[in-house]
Amino acid sequence: MSEDATVVGELDPELRVMLELGEPDDKNFIYCAMCSHVITSASEKINVAGAHAHSLTNPYAIQFQVGCFRQALGCDISGQAEAADSWFMGFLWRYASCTECHNHMGWYFAELSGENAFYGLILDNLQEEQPRA
Repeated sequence: MSEDATVVGELDPELRVMLELGEPDDKNFIYCAMCSHVITSASEKINVAGAHAHSLTNPYAIQFQVGCFRQALGCDISGQAEAADSWFMGFLWRYASCTECHNHMGWYFAELSGENAFYGLILDNLQEEQPRA
């Protein structure tokens, strides 16, 4: 996939398998707060720069509470990889949005070398409890 490609369309095959293998509450899924689409799972939480959660401010003085996740299969990644204003030294960022409703979920961070990558998801845009039908 090219760096400026937008990943859109159907449900990620790995996420589809996870959903088909069991009840969502068995997987500790984390959902989009806007549309309740599965974004990731609690098992994907990781520490980056010494913590899972970070309080971050962008150049426009907008503050975000961001959680770090190894994988977020319910997100599309879009935009050109940017080094400017990255909160994590040595990492380029791209936008991450919900594959279902396209709400901005956070950012995908990848090292220039391509060796390490993670998602920084806006905690206010996630819900951890299973949505009611």
